[in-house]
Amino acid sequence: MRLGASAYLAHGPLAGPTFEAAAAAGATLAFTSLHIPEDSPSGARAAATAIVSAAASSGLSVVADVSPNTARLLGDSPWDFLRSIGVARARIDFGFSVPEILSIAAVLPIALNASTLRAADLAPFADLDVELIHNFYPREWTGLALSSVASSVAVARQFGWRVGAFIAGDSVRRGPLGEGLPTVEGHRTVPPLFQAVALVDAGVDDVYVGDPALTDHSWSRLGSFVRDDVVVLDGTAAPGVHPLVIEALAVPDRNRPDAAEAMIRLEHSRERFAGLPLPEVGGQPRPARSVIVQLAGAGRYCGEVAITLRDLPADDRVAVLGALTVPLAALGDQSLTIVLG
Repeated sequence: MRLGASAYLAHGPLAGPTFEAAAAAGATLAFTSLHIPEDSPSGARAAATAIVSAAASSGLSVVADVSPNTARLLGDSPWDFLRSIGVARARIDFGFSVPEILSIAAVLPIALNASTLRAADLAPFADLDVELIHNFYPREWTGLALSSVASSVAVARQFGWRVGAFIAGDSVRRGPLGEGLPTVEGHRTVPPLFQAVALVDAGVDDVYVGDPALTDHSWSRLGSFVRDDVVVLDGTAAPGVHPLVIEALAVPDRNRPDAAEAMIRLEHSRERFAGLPLPEVGGQPRPARSVIVQLAGAGRYCGEVAITLRDLPADDRVAVLGALTVPLAALGDQSLTIVLG
């Protein structure tokens, strides 16, 4: 997975800090839109240049979203201008004919709209340097289903192309609505890490943060995923859990390959936890998202740590160590750590 951050003409001052934070998290891509109706042509070229320059300073490659409205913002020869300031790829949003898209592709590599184009629409560009990038959806209830994104990946693979999509931010959200900029409607209020995990699970290659800022915590969690392929699961500890147990939960582990229906069982936890000062008493309720451990009464299963995927009945052989405060991710081969505060 490649990670990207976004900046916009109306949020120019955020570009530098956002791109620096993104690069520290392992991002290599940047996105900007150069056809937003609310943007003014006055100073647009200078603002676009500053955004691309800020991205370059952080080592990010810029994709610029364009439509016929781009010429209104940037004036004559907009594609030559974008190439001159260092834009790496133009994403064709809407409004161009096939010959017009081919003329843009003669100046800049292009990305095509994964949300609106089908295989027959993509065929004229089969021999070009192309990526597919989905729309984001600023208005609530207008985003795509995750299954639609997965279908677009299958189409892209026919051409050997990458697919990108957007996740919503959790800090500054772009106007005029401020409702987030995700591709998938169901992601609009989900923490950024788990939006990204779901998109990657659907086959997406490149994940862009659509909004112009994230919290430091979210950049940190995305960084662990991008750099180390580790999903960090945050939660709260139950009263009295020994610090050595909490420390051991933060060691990377993974779900067993024979994944259980009712829980995520940490594959190597028994050898790590059996000798630790585990709780003396079990039998607590085990609602979904509980972090649990098998006690001595479980025999050779003692020390096995799991996360409940649904509500389970109490069991005297099992103690609850804490509860996750984040969604349960669809985990594949990724490692995971549990951080209980």
